[in-house]
Amino acid sequence: MMKILVRGLTWITVITATSLFWISPATAHPLGNFTINHYAGLQVAPEQITIDYVLDMAEIPAFQEIHQLDTNRDRKADTTETLNYPAEKCREVGAHLKLQVDYQPLSFLLDNAKVEFPPGVGDLSTLRLTCAFQKEIESRAIRSVEFEDQLYPQRLGWREITVASDGIPVQGNFTASSITNRLTKYPTDLLMSPLDQRKITVELNPAQPASVPKLPPLNHSNQALEGRSNDAFTRLITLEKLDLSTTVLALAISFVWGGLHALSPGHGKTIVGAYLVGSRGKAKHALFLGLTVTLTHTAGIFALGLLMLSTSHFVLTEEVYPWLSAFSGILMAGIGLRLLMKQAHHAHEHNHNHDHAHEHNHDPHHHHSHLPTTPDGAAITWSSLLALGISGGLLPCPSALVVLLSAIALGRVGFGLALVSAFSLGLAGVLTGIGLLLVYARAWFEQLPLQAPRNNLFPAASALLITLVGVGITTKALFTHTL
Repeated sequence: MMKILVRGLTWITVITATSLFWISPATAHPLGNFTINHYAGLQVAPEQITIDYVLDMAEIPAFQEIHQLDTNRDRKADTTETLNYPAEKCREVGAHLKLQVDYQPLSFLLDNAKVEFPPGVGDLSTLRLTCAFQKEIESRAIRSVEFEDQLYPQRLGWREITVASDGIPVQGNFTASSITNRLTKYPTDLLMSPLDQRKITVELNPAQPASVPKLPPLNHSNQALEGRSNDAFTRLITLEKLDLSTTVLALAISFVWGGLHALSPGHGKTIVGAYLVGSRGKAKHALFLGLTVTLTHTAGIFALGLLMLSTSHFVLTEEVYPWLSAFSGILMAGIGLRLLMKQAHHAHEHNHNHDHAHEHNHDPHHHHSHLPTTPDGAAITWSSLLALGISGGLLPCPSALVVLLSAIALGRVGFGLALVSAFSLGLAGVLTGIGLLLVYARAWFEQLPLQAPRNNLFPAASALLITLVGVGITTKALFTHTL
C-alpha cells in the first residue's frame, strides 16, 4: 500500500513539474480575467477641457466584445471588422461620462479613438480602448467642474480619475498623476482592494493656489477580485502540435491540476468530510458524491460558456457567480438543518427508549432489553448527497471557463471539452479521496476503546458545521461583491 502511494505521489510530482516547464508562460490580466478597468485623465486648460479615457478589458469581457464584432465568425477581431469600432465604442463611452461646469451639463466632442488587443492568457486577447474627448471653455468664468464615470457601473475592476491643470489654480480631492500609468502597471499591493474613483469635483480659480495634491485615502473598492487564471492548465489549450502522446499528457496535467485546485481554499472539502462522517457515510456514498461534483462542475462550465456566446450584450459574470454561490450556500445550509433536525429526533427517541428500558429493568418479570443503547445518528440519504454534490460543483472555476472560451476562439472545442472534463475529474477525485479517507478514519476511531459519546458527537457537530458554513457562504455571496 505504501509503495502504491509513493508511486502515485511520484507521478503527480513529475506531471506537475512537466506542466510548469513544458508550456510557455502567458500573461494574465493582473486584476483577473473578468474585470473591466477604467482610467479618466482630466486636463484643465484656460480655453478647453480634455479627457484622456482608457478602457482596459480583461480576457473574458474582451472575448464577449470581440464576439459582437466577429462578423466572419473566426473568433478574432480582424482589421476590417474593427475599422469603425474605436470611434463607435468611444461614442458609447462618452454617452456614459457626465461632465458638469458650474452644475450645468456640458457636452464634449470625440477627438481621437484607438483600440488594441494585447495578448492574454490561454491565447485569448485583452482589449485596450483609448478615447480623447475635448470641449472649449472660458476657464476664467468657471468656478467648478464635476466629472462622473457611469460606464459599466456593475462590472468589477479598477476605476481611476486624475486631474491636471495648465496654468489654472485648481483644488480638490484628486491626484495629478496616474498610479497605474494609465492602466499599464497595476500596483501589486492594491490588487485585492482596487481603486474605485467614479466621481470627482474640481474647484477652479480658488482664492488660494492649490498645494501639490496627494492620492486621497478613500474610494477603494471592497470587492475581492479572485478570478485570476494564469497557470499550466489554461496554457494547455495553446499547444501547437497535438498527437496522441501530447494529448494524453495534456489530459493528465489537467487531471492533476484539477486535483491541486481542489486542495485550495473552498470547494467544499470540509463540508464533504463533515457530511460523510456525521451521516455515517460509506465508500459508495463518497464515490457518488465525487461523480455528482464532476458532472455538475463540467455542466456549469459548459452552460456559462454557451450563455456568453448566445447573448448580444455582456453577461455580468460577476453577478452570475454570487447568485450561484448563494444557491450553493442555501443548499448546504438546508442539508445541515435537515441533519440537525434528524439528529434531534434520534436523540429524543434514544432518551425515550432509554427511560422506557430503565423502567422495565425495575420490573421483576423483565430480564433484559433488546432496544439500542445509542442512537444510530441521522441516516444518510441519496437526495442529500445529490444536493451536496451539486452545491460543491455548482460554481464554475475561472480557469476552466478560460480554457473553454480559448478552445472556442481557437477552434479546438473538442480538445477544450476534454481538458475541462479531465480538470473536473481531478477536482472531484480529490474530494472523493478526502471523503473516503474520512469515512475509513471515522470507522477506525469508533473502534477505539474511548468513553466519549462518539455517536452523539459526530452527527451533531457535523450538522452544525454544515449549517454554519452554508449560512456563511450565502451571506458572503449576497452582501459582498466577489469574483
